[in-house]
Formats: sequence, structure tokens, C-alpha cells
Amino acid sequence: MTAYGPGEARAPAVEAAAGIARLEGYLLAHRVRTEATEAGAVFADRFPWLGPRERSEIAREFAREHLAVRRRMLRDAAARADGLRREYGDRYDRLRRRLLAAALGAAGATTVVVSLVVRGTG
Repeated sequence: MTAYGPGEARAPAVEAAAGIARLEGYLLAHRVRTEATEAGAVFADRFPWLGPRERSEIAREFAREHLAVRRRMLRDAAARADGLRREYGDRYDRLRRRLLAAALGAAGATTVVVSLVVRGTG
């Protein structure tokens, strides 16, 4: 895939993927807001003695708090994912260095053994 600099057109596939990601984000946010609104209404319905204005206010506040909790959960999950990505990246780098050292050691040992065998037979 060709890398595009600033101001250059991106490939149609990249544009399409970015558009789909934005659409998915919009739909997810819309669904979460709808769920929060519905949860607020269900919660407010538990208080039948309240008037319509009070119920509406309680439902709105419940939905607002519900969204705040979801945002915190999303931020925490993203932070955890970043932490895991760094942790596993570090592990991968260490493993790659160890594998390279082992391969170089094996190559060196093989060279020594072959040179000794050649000297011994020569």
C-alpha cells in the first residue's frame, strides 16, 4: 500500500474504511444514548408518586450519570488495552532479541564445530 503525505489523496479503500469506522462510532454512540434514555425512563417509573416534570428530570439525570459511567468504563478499557499493547510489545521485543542472540550463538557454534571438523580431517 502506498503511503500518502499530507494533502495527497488517500486510496478509496482507506477512505471507505475511515468512513465505515466513523459510521460505526456514530451508531454506537446513538445506541448508548438511547439505552441511557431508556434506562432513565425505567428508573423514573419506579417512583409513581412523582409528577411528570420530576420524573422527566430524574430520567434525564439518570441518563446523564449512566453515560458518564459508560465513558469512564470506555476510557478505562482503552487505557488497559494501551497498557497491554505496550506490555506485550515489550515482551515481543525481548523475545525477538533472545531469539536473535540464540540464532547468532548457534551459528557461531556451528562455525566453530565445522572449522574443527575440517581441520581434523585435513
